[in-house]
Amino acid sequence: MTKQGALYLVGAGPGDTGLITVKGLALLREADAIVADLLGQAKLIQEANPAAERYDIGSRQRGKKKPQQDITQLLLDLTRQGKTVVRLWEGDPFVLGRAAKEMAAALEAGIRVELVPGVTSAIAALAYAGVPVTDWDYGADFAIVSGHATGAALQPNWKALAGVRTVIILMPFERLGAITAKLQAAGRSPDTPALVVQNGTLPTQKHRLATLSTVADLVDYRKNAPLTIVVVGDIVTLADKLHWFEPDRTPLLGKRVLVTRPTHQAADFMATLRSLGAEPISFPTIEIQSAEDTRPLDAAILRLAEYRAKLDLPNRHQHRPQPPYQWLVLTSANGVTAFWQRVAHLGLDARCLASVNIAAIGPATAATLLDYGIKADLIPEVYTAEGVLEAFDELGAVAGQRFLLARADIARKTLAEGLQQRGAWVDEFAAYRTVPVEGKQPPPVVDIVTFTSSSTVQGYVNCLDGQNPAKMLKDSQVVCIGPITAATAEKLEVPVYAVAEEYTIEGIVEALKIHAERQA
Repeated sequence: MTKQGALYLVGAGPGDTGLITVKGLALLREADAIVADLLGQAKLIQEANPAAERYDIGSRQRGKKKPQQDITQLLLDLTRQGKTVVRLWEGDPFVLGRAAKEMAAALEAGIRVELVPGVTSAIAALAYAGVPVTDWDYGADFAIVSGHATGAALQPNWKALAGVRTVIILMPFERLGAITAKLQAAGRSPDTPALVVQNGTLPTQKHRLATLSTVADLVDYRKNAPLTIVVVGDIVTLADKLHWFEPDRTPLLGKRVLVTRPTHQAADFMATLRSLGAEPISFPTIEIQSAEDTRPLDAAILRLAEYRAKLDLPNRHQHRPQPPYQWLVLTSANGVTAFWQRVAHLGLDARCLASVNIAAIGPATAATLLDYGIKADLIPEVYTAEGVLEAFDELGAVAGQRFLLARADIARKTLAEGLQQRGAWVDEFAAYRTVPVEGKQPPPVVDIVTFTSSSTVQGYVNCLDGQNPAKMLKDSQVVCIGPITAATAEKLEVPVYAVAEEYTIEGIVEALKIHAERQA
């Protein structure tokens, strides 16, 4: 069966890549061919199907826009070849654009065509400046007018526009002075508040208040006019009160950050990234599963429970039994969760641990312990196996003591071996398995890739299906949670840009902030 082509006219939004619609993004990822301003939409097109053909139509701003008839013909030709074609438009395709001409040509040719509306800068850029287009105290009507349309048929009704409470002028170029003069000649007061918004929704967004008679003096036609919106009306005075978008307070604004940790652990990290202005992308490269054989760990837990029960027997002081373990060591939040799943499976609770000290490798592990009502007795200053050993050395000799380590199946042997070298007895059992995610698509191209463990690095490389990691990440910056993860990355030829000073998610966030400050 021959595949039928289809044309989708997709609104890409005003600039912030996170403002494209869910449907538009899905189509971009499925397209066989993409027709767009490839330079202007470069960041968004990183989300596209890697195998999609790309056709650059240029941009009016750069003076290299293809003629409309050539663009329309290209769309028809590609679709007739049976391809799914996405034509990306800035903002909304039906707001001061020529998408209607492309749609009409496709329908006349019998081609399936669909329009996917986008967020228009006429509303979004003002919203980012704290200006609603309507307000119960300032008026419920507004008008949008092109600042660069020419020809008698396209000239606005200036008298009518002068009476609209809020007038939005898109891309006025060098005609802004003439436009404001015509509004004044039509009866609009020269003292009417006006606002210039430049680079709306982007990290470089700026806005300035003026009046109808002075606003034209604020626009540098050579640099900012193509990305400038001017709004005239009393409503713009709300910008001082409602201004919420502050790029200086969102250091990762516009950055696409890949989160490779398991989905169930990613929510808080992604929320923090959003608060910093980033666009987090969940791409889990590993899954956490139960250990293949839980019997050794179950037996150890039962020994702790039996010992605790013996302590409650009469005359326990005369026949005090040897404790099975002096220390339980947990080296990850996943380890805590998996351990407690076994405790619950055995019909026990936290009382079975009343006789044992508990060490947590770091604050995240300790916080997960607290969720189960247990406070860690030991948290090292350095959140690594080496840091745990150093913390035990500071407590005193461990020779002759018994340790239970409940860990991942692929955990480093450094901790167990270090304790054994110090004369301790160590039982190390798998509490859970770290399993690479199977059958994933190649990772998307992003600005920053974060790795929270060596296994997430290995899982990421597995998803590359043999492609060279350094080549795939040449336009990305890799941030690792700590030196062990960084060492694994370097071993796998993954270029490391930064390593968190504190080996936690919070440490990664701080490393990202420092990176952003350096770039600024």
